[in-house]
Amino acid sequence: MDEARLRSMTDAIIHRGPDEQGTHIDENVALGMRRLSIIDVGGSHQPISNEDHSVLAVFNGEIYNYRELRTQLRQQGHRFDTEGDGETIVHLYEEYGLDFARHLNGIFAIALWDSRRARLVLVRDQLGVKPLYYSFGPDGLAFASEVKSLIAAALVTPALDPVSAELFLALGFVPGPRSLFAGVEKLMPASLVAWDGDGAVEQRTYWSAYENQPDSGSAGAGVGGARGARLLASPHARKAGWSEDQAELLGHLRRATRAQMVSDVPLGSMLSGGLDSSLITALMAEHSTQRVKTYSIGFVEDAAANELGDARSVAERLGTDHHELLTSATDHPDLLDDALWHLEEPIADVSSLGFMLLSRLARESVTVALSGQGADELLGGYRKHQIAALAGTLQRAPRWVRGGLALAGSRADAGSTLARGLDAITTDDPVARLLAMSRVVAPADRETLLAPGFRQASIEDELERTIRAQLPTGAHGALSETLALDTSMALVDNMLLYFDKMSMASSLEVRVPFLDPEMVKFCTQLPDHRKVWLGRRKELLKRASQGLVDDEIITKRKRGFFHGALGAWLRVHRDALLSDTLLDPRALARGQYEPDAVRTLLAAAGEDGKKSDQRLFSLMLLERWQQIFVDGDGPAQRAQPSPPDVQAMSLSSAPR
Repeated sequence: MDEARLRSMTDAIIHRGPDEQGTHIDENVALGMRRLSIIDVGGSHQPISNEDHSVLAVFNGEIYNYRELRTQLRQQGHRFDTEGDGETIVHLYEEYGLDFARHLNGIFAIALWDSRRARLVLVRDQLGVKPLYYSFGPDGLAFASEVKSLIAAALVTPALDPVSAELFLALGFVPGPRSLFAGVEKLMPASLVAWDGDGAVEQRTYWSAYENQPDSGSAGAGVGGARGARLLASPHARKAGWSEDQAELLGHLRRATRAQMVSDVPLGSMLSGGLDSSLITALMAEHSTQRVKTYSIGFVEDAAANELGDARSVAERLGTDHHELLTSATDHPDLLDDALWHLEEPIADVSSLGFMLLSRLARESVTVALSGQGADELLGGYRKHQIAALAGTLQRAPRWVRGGLALAGSRADAGSTLARGLDAITTDDPVARLLAMSRVVAPADRETLLAPGFRQASIEDELERTIRAQLPTGAHGALSETLALDTSMALVDNMLLYFDKMSMASSLEVRVPFLDPEMVKFCTQLPDHRKVWLGRRKELLKRASQGLVDDEIITKRKRGFFHGALGAWLRVHRDALLSDTLLDPRALARGQYEPDAVRTLLAAAGEDGKKSDQRLFSLMLLERWQQIFVDGDGPAQRAQPSPPDVQAMSLSSAPR
């Protein structure tokens, strides 16, 4: 690969790193990066190397424990030329080989080249905060933080993967390792893949949130064969009391927050007004010598769930430097196209649009922001977790009780909230339970909405295989199974994906203290009643937050970010956007949807309930994605205006 082609890859993701560009090209490998300077701003140029330049690395993200690692590695005889976090990667690899990733605490996607072994190593962080895509083609192996890098260098020709499309319609996001682009996969969280010069491939899971994690996957496994970090059930039940668990939870969270506040550039907090972000902001205020900068957003049409007032109250109590934005469905007409272009994998959640605007607001004054993301998936924060806890209780009930409820569910209106809830609490199968609670497009809707030639005959089997592959081995209980699936799927490929992509679009790095690996391990070891207790969600977190967060914030009903915004957004954009997209001649020529069924959905847009709105929004996103990426419509060809974050990376050419 020549310099010009490699630069086209890094230019495509300049929003991820506006501060610096770096490249390395030799006969075997080409590495490129874009850097958002956060640690050692004037140094730590990438690609970064060891003392004799035999090991090179580019990486996207931050290593939070880099100071401890530097001290340890110096004692082992390694010499450092920078003051940054990235240099620890190459020296750890020298010291520990492929076990180096076990020592890292951070958010990262890493590409490392070992010239002596002609070995390429790709690594993704433990919880999948940072994305990493790869593809095999005539030019060898190519990877990048975003697919648009691969497209820019003509290493990938954008085309829809039909199986991934149906998985997206079923779940509202594309579950890994698939992506919506044919021939492009995602490296799974906590995964390391090494390609050696002799053609051998080794993939391993290097970390687990649960005990008894196997050392590694089997050498020689294909890249698509392993599914990343599988959460293995802990065989030990904690025997600590409530007060001990509260103290330990706060201890982990304080340590993680302090570690993630390390930055040589301004940082702040994404403050929604809910419990999770309020607690993170309170802990930041404990550790900060200056007023914490906080950022909040509200939606005019979502007045019932608008939390700007609560966020303002928290900010006043903590004395933060507070910034807020009130927006409307009529504002920002190009927002959806901008979001889709940066997301690359559509997400059927209008919250991503709100987070993009919130990131723009924060980037006006900071380069790094902390958030409360992840608490719900770890500690039982959603209504479906209450349902799963009830399902666990019913598993111990007499068979006739469950049978009666199952019969009632079969007689309820198909697809109704009642029918879905009864299905979820009466099934013993964790996959069926998750689908009952979380499916967007049900099989019956699929038959109605999708054209026969587009429907994949085996999609239900593929959907079940995909979910079951992420199931914790030997997990006990409906709630634990549901939380583990949420952590390994929806958190990674929905929430974290849009947190990364929407913030990086504005060159903002968002960090997630709740997803510190030790914090996550602690949460997986907690008994279910610490999470959902007498029907109350996140009970342990609520108790631990007392004295740090006002009771009104702790006890208020969970509203969800932009929870009620979708209906209003659909009503506003029904004619100007939805009709023009779904009934566009290109959409009709593709023959993927049934036009009459789409017209029926459009007529009821914003009026016919949340699930109906989600189906319509999902169909529209899938078609608009094709217009932007496959047809070349939208912002794909225009320069991206925003400044960016962490080192983005690109690589092409396979090792010898």
